[in-house]
Order: sequence, then C-alpha cells, then structure tokens
Amino acid sequence: MPIPDQLKDYAARLGFPTSETMGAIFSILFADEAALALAAAMPGTAAELAQKTGIAQARVEAILTDLTHKGVVNHVIRKGSYRLFPAMIELRDATVTVNEHPRELIGLWETLVRKEMPALIGAFKDLKVPPMLRAVPIEETVQPRGAVMDVDSARRLFVEAALITAAPCPCRAQAKAVGRSPDCPAPESSVCMQTNGFAEAMIDRGIGERLTNAEALKRIGDAEDAGLVHLVRNNIKEDMFMCNCCSCCCTGLFMINELGYRDAYARSRFVVKYDEESCTGCGLCEDRCQLHAITMEERAVVDTDKCFGCGNCALVCPSGALSLVEARPVESIRRT
Repeated sequence: MPIPDQLKDYAARLGFPTSETMGAIFSILFADEAALALAAAMPGTAAELAQKTGIAQARVEAILTDLTHKGVVNHVIRKGSYRLFPAMIELRDATVTVNEHPRELIGLWETLVRKEMPALIGAFKDLKVPPMLRAVPIEETVQPRGAVMDVDSARRLFVEAALITAAPCPCRAQAKAVGRSPDCPAPESSVCMQTNGFAEAMIDRGIGERLTNAEALKRIGDAEDAGLVHLVRNNIKEDMFMCNCCSCCCTGLFMINELGYRDAYARSRFVVKYDEESCTGCGLCEDRCQLHAITMEERAVVDTDKCFGCGNCALVCPSGALSLVEARPVESIRRT
C-alpha cells in the first residue's frame, strides 16, 4: 500500500520513504482524513492543531486522546503538545501492545523490522546514530562492589523514583503473536518499566500498571533470575525507562547478534573477567549469555569483544571463574 501524501515526509524521516509495508501500517494507524490532517500538522497543542487544520477543537481533542491511547502519537504532557514519534522503533513499541489495533498490524511490524529494517544498518553505522539504550550490570557480579556507581545501578533508579509503571514488552508481544519465541525465559509479569515522566506517559495512555518501589525491585530480581539483560535509557536523567531483554525476542539484540550492528546498544562500563583455571566446563554461562559472547569447548571460551557487561554469565558461574570489572570511566556515559 502506498504512503499517504500527508505522511510521505514522515515516512522518509523514519527511513522508509517508499515502503508499502509502512504504507499499510499508516493506513491502520491513521485511519481517516482527520487523523492524517492532524499528523501532517504536528507538532502542536490541540488548539494549535485545530487552527492549522480547521477541525473543531473539541473533535481535535477527541481524536488526539484516541491516537495517544493507541500509541500513534506522542503526548508531551509537560508541554501540553502532541508530536509524531521521531523513530520507527518508538512508533512500533507504542502501538504493538494495544489490543484495539487489528491483529494484522503485528505481522506488518514483523515484516518491517525483520525484513526491511536490515537494509538501513549501513546508514545507521555511517551516521553513527547514538544508541537509545545502554546495558547496566547485575551489581553483585561486579568486582570490587564499590566500582558500581549510582548511574550503573538499575535498583538505584527505581529506589529513588517518585512514580513507576510497568508495561507489556513490545518485542515479546510481537514475537509471541507471530510464534517466533515459544520458549522465551522472561517472567509472566511485565519487566519493562518506566519512571517519573515516562511513567506519567503510560498512565496518560491508560496502559500498564503502577508499581511501588518494592514491586519494581522484585521485578528487577525476577529479570535477573530469568537471565535477561538490563538496559536503560542511554543517558543520565531523572526520567528513565528500563527494558529487560532476551535474544529470542528483543529487536536490539536481533540487530546485534544477527545483523552485526554492535552499536545498537551501548555497553555497560564493565566487561567480563575470566579465570580459565577456575572454569569447570559446566556450560551454564554459555546458556545464559544473550550476546553470544561465550562458547564451550573443554572450558568456556569468552569473546570480550562481544561482551556488553551485563553480568548474566557471572551470576550463574558456580566456580567464580567469571566476574565483571570496570572497563570504562563513568564519564563515558552519554549525558545529552
């Protein structure tokens, strides 16, 4: 299906200027002329968009409420304005878990992400696109423990947060719907979590669930028990979000492991340290590594170039042959 005229510039900004798959996605998300007109007029407040489009403000407000709930547009609450999502993956993430959308939408996203997005990897590399997420370690696997700063600590982010929500994982929702990862190790409870401003956005959309600080900490532990990789917003801000990723579902790990785009995520400040003499060859570390950095021969073979410093291997190592050590200074974390 061709891209609607009103959204051709948007499709180009997302990287899919002629994609019929994106055209079909847009036909579902922007289902009538009023929605298309508002999308073409964004960004703006409801009043500004009403003025730009000539649509009555009451109707504009109703349409924007619906589009926000369905994840089609981004409501910037603190500014009272609305905008289109700037990245394809943000639009996918916001829409793929919404039950009101037809089931065919998930199949279209699967096609776009798995079959069409790989063609963009070369451009991502050339443009040096900053990773949206960075790994943070399982703290108990870091030696010495004092090397873990607040900015490295998943638990610290949620202990100090004023507002926390959890929402269904879009990557797992997509994978489950198309039957791609029946043996995903992730727990049943949602472990994709948001704090403060990002949590406000989830509540505004009416999705997910509100968590106490203690409930969030428990879910972090559940994610570690399941062998998931902690990933957080790739900067240091009060408003944060956290994904807990597996190689069977996660789009970013697909880009790293299968497409060779190793800058899809930023590494943690740590890297695995391996004492080969202590290795018993049990193979637990290979099973746990979501980045394919460990293979087994008589003993473990560790490829530190593939290590993102998550700590999953060290957490399950029964002999203490694996631990994380500091590899990069705290100044290496992106600030903008």
